[in-house]
Amino acid sequence: MPDRSVVAVLALIVALTASAVTLGAGVATADSQVAVQSVTVSPSDPRVGEDVTINATIRNFESSTDAARINQVSLRAGSRRVASASDLGKIGSGGSIDVPLTTTFGSPGRKDLTLHVYAQGTDGSVFSIKYPVSVSVDERDSDVQLSLETPSDPSTEGRVNVTVANGAPNDISNLQLTLSGPNATVEDPRRVNASLPAGRERIVGYDVSFAGAGATPLTATLVYRDGGGDRQTVSTSRTFDVDPARVDAELDAEVVRENDTARIDASLTNFGNVPLEDVRLRAEAGGETVARKLVADVVAESTREITVGESSLPAGPVTLRAVYEAAGERHETTTTVDFAPTTDGNITLTGIEVIPTGGSIRLAGSASNTGETAVTGAVVGVVDTERVTPVSPTKNYFVGNVPAGEFTSFELTARLAGNRTDTVPIRISYIADGEQYTRVTEVAIGDTGAAAGPPEGAPDRDGPPGGGGVLGLGRIDVVGILLRLAAVVAVGGGLIYWWQRRGDDEA
Repeated sequence: MPDRSVVAVLALIVALTASAVTLGAGVATADSQVAVQSVTVSPSDPRVGEDVTINATIRNFESSTDAARINQVSLRAGSRRVASASDLGKIGSGGSIDVPLTTTFGSPGRKDLTLHVYAQGTDGSVFSIKYPVSVSVDERDSDVQLSLETPSDPSTEGRVNVTVANGAPNDISNLQLTLSGPNATVEDPRRVNASLPAGRERIVGYDVSFAGAGATPLTATLVYRDGGGDRQTVSTSRTFDVDPARVDAELDAEVVRENDTARIDASLTNFGNVPLEDVRLRAEAGGETVARKLVADVVAESTREITVGESSLPAGPVTLRAVYEAAGERHETTTTVDFAPTTDGNITLTGIEVIPTGGSIRLAGSASNTGETAVTGAVVGVVDTERVTPVSPTKNYFVGNVPAGEFTSFELTARLAGNRTDTVPIRISYIADGEQYTRVTEVAIGDTGAAAGPPEGAPDRDGPPGGGGVLGLGRIDVVGILLRLAAVVAVGGGLIYWWQRRGDDEA
């Protein structure tokens, strides 16, 4: 009889141990009662090559007195593992978690799978649960197909592209495409298109915000009318491994000088994995905002160029401040450049030569533009004063347009009142950057030999001075001497003729 009691006890222990590995919603341990509460398959009728998501709900019932850590959930076809998820955290008493597992099937037919849950109690005990899953896979649909992809690694904010391919022999019409997910917010989720020709495809982009990092499924559903006018529906799902949000932006700027202007070219580069939205750029100088710019959104791994014109910028340090929103928060990035505006066009007289020409002088030189912008309508002319008179043929000279860094030759003629005149005033007029400029500059002629004046303090007299020079005659007036000699000869000849006539009359 005692032997029978021992056998009964052993049988009870074996039965309790066997209950730790169950099919369905079996209890895991005496303290934690974990079970696979339900399993859903999406889409319910998948096709060959289409993503299939098996979502398992694992529950620790209220009657449990202990939490359970879920180490791994895997989906197996026989001994082959087709999908798995690890380190899923703890489930407290009365709690549950959803575990989506995504796979594809290469052939049609009924697929008998097994869901394995590997868990551990807080007391260190390890247990597992099995749950059968059956999936019916249809032949590949060669008519209309959907696919989902992301241009870059998916993050908490990003773009998801849905491709609609019409492999049917006829056009399809009245297309209504919808993208959705249990832990995602899709901006403008429903899109409508009139038609899609046979053999063509169309890519529709969606801006998606995921609730957090981790595996997140999305489902695209297309409702359309086929070539016969019948309403059809096709859908596909894909689980994305979403990365945590990473905000990383850089603002660079440089001063660019070209075409007689200066500007600041800035570039805002997004090195993160979330877009920069509601971007505003401010240029600040001396503690004040001197320019503002609205900037389009900067998607992940891209650059946006911004230009600030010279008219808004003062000379000196200019701070550029980019303010934007990323991952639900406001951020800013700054940089500073030293800005130097362009110099307006400026006409300067250079290389002037003073050439005596009889009773006047000729001034020949260059009108040079020493500024950084072009000059138009430039005119130079001799200023009429008490001692300087502009004379023909070139009282004024139209120089015209002078590009930055270039020059144009000119000539002017003037008559001086006396040798004490050692400068000639010349008026310069021109237009630079829409402004009219006029000034008078003095051109020295004392060193040219054109009209050297007497020593400082000598009496101010018009005409040639006496003394000095050759034979004490100073500067010789050849024409005047010849005229005087001619007059002397004429007078002498007349006297001789008169004297001879007088002698004849007396004889």
